[in-house]
Amino acid sequence: MANGQGQGAPHSGARYAGQFLIAARTPTGGLWRWDGGTGPAEQVADAPDTAFVLPLPDGRIATLGGEEDGHLRILERSGARYTVATELATQGGEPCHAALLPDGEHLVVVNYHLEGSVLVVALIGSPRIVQRIVFDEPGAGVVPDRQDAPHPHFALVTGERVVVSDLGCDTLRLLRWDAGVLVQVGTCATPPGSGPRHLAIHDANLVVSAELSNEVLSAPLDDVLAGAARWRVQPASRKGFASARDGGGPLTHPGEIVVAHTGRVFVANRGAGTLGLLDVEGEELTFESEVDAGGAWPQHVALWRDEPYVALRDDDLVIGPGGRASVPSPVWVTVLPERLSAARRAVPA
Repeated sequence: MANGQGQGAPHSGARYAGQFLIAARTPTGGLWRWDGGTGPAEQVADAPDTAFVLPLPDGRIATLGGEEDGHLRILERSGARYTVATELATQGGEPCHAALLPDGEHLVVVNYHLEGSVLVVALIGSPRIVQRIVFDEPGAGVVPDRQDAPHPHFALVTGERVVVSDLGCDTLRLLRWDAGVLVQVGTCATPPGSGPRHLAIHDANLVVSAELSNEVLSAPLDDVLAGAARWRVQPASRKGFASARDGGGPLTHPGEIVVAHTGRVFVANRGAGTLGLLDVEGEELTFESEVDAGGAWPQHVALWRDEPYVALRDDDLVIGPGGRASVPSPVWVTVLPERLSAARRAVPA
């Protein structure tokens, strides 16, 4: 994979030991750990159909997976591995994202399919669902097979506010964390047929990957939270692939979006097999270029020291500037916090 940032030589593998956790979405895939360099990845949890992974502040790990019968698992460290301590049904299909709420004791969990919904899960004591919000209005319908109903996809927590992207309704749902409860406070529309998927913040701006229109959107975060954004729009890919909104084929489907400290935006273009490189500065969004991601389906991207690490689902690879690792159907990469990584290295195998 080309390094789109031009920040010098790759870091040595030794500086990455124990740094990445990777979710593998196969019947036996589970959770894998990789040092980010030339060492191989190793499976550290037997947890079938893992689609998402989130390290928790207390050292536990939260994962999501499942299709019609979604599940949330809480894993605890056991020697050099992790074991499933708790498994909860998410009361919805294809749970795809979770984020820690401001008190550090609750998660917001997003169910994409069937009944589009968000959950609040208490983590203290026995993990349990304490709130469920179902979105039951009609979908946007611009892309009929993808926008038949609400399909929330990602929860971004900023202060006491939670922004949930709803691909099915072309909207960002605005919620507030208030005395242990999520309260719906409004919405902010995205362009028709855009299909907002993932979200990121840089300085005062929100950036959005628009899965159905092959675009990246940006707007001042304050305007989004007020429900009245004027979106700046740029293509996610210029490789000549069609968008689901416009039809035709072959299609590209922008997915994960992350922003480096420099304002460099990376968007994973599934189908086109590229990383779109854009820049956000002030209120301006600029398309710069795109680089080969190393495979046709870059499912997820994580940044470490502003460098991209890409999970190539269909190629069974995770690629970074310091090396690559074989992992079955990798769909999510997360950086293990330094203190947890250090503790990890201290535990004998």
